[in-house]
Amino acid sequence: MGYTHYWRFGPYIAEADYMTALMECRRLISESPVPLGNWEGKAGPLLRDGFTFNGKGDDAYETFSMKAEPDRDNWFCKTERRPYDVVVAACLCVLEDRLGPRAIHVTSDGDPHEWEDGKALASRILGRAVPIPVGVRHLETMKDEYRDHYLRDHPEYV
Repeated sequence: MGYTHYWRFGPYIAEADYMTALMECRRLISESPVPLGNWEGKAGPLLRDGFTFNGKGDDAYETFSMKAEPDRDNWFCKTERRPYDVVVAACLCVLEDRLGPRAIHVTSDGDPHEWEDGKALASRILGRAVPIPVGVRHLETMKDEYRDHYLRDHPEYV
């Protein structure tokens, strides 16, 4: 077990939207203030066709990757809340924002407040408001002690 993000693509994905999402994710990865490595946590991220990255060095855990064409299997990435988690979250925010929650369903072991940094990174780098995925901000699964505080600070999710 470990802190994990999950996603599943739906039956229909607009190719142009997917390509735009990949392009924006590659930009996030390139401009990330967090050191990123390849699948081994060495060198740098791979940004051809889709993208592949991990944390760098001792901050590496599991690789996060998207192919040039959406893979219809259920996928996940364990990050153990290591520094690169913010970039994984930012990319998943962008993917759902561009494709829509029917084309990609994103969930997480984390509560919405744990996605705020990823949302902020994506919004800052892309220069537009990027929301937290619907499946992540599903407040019925949020811990009671966080829900009231979170809703007070984020009325956009009420």
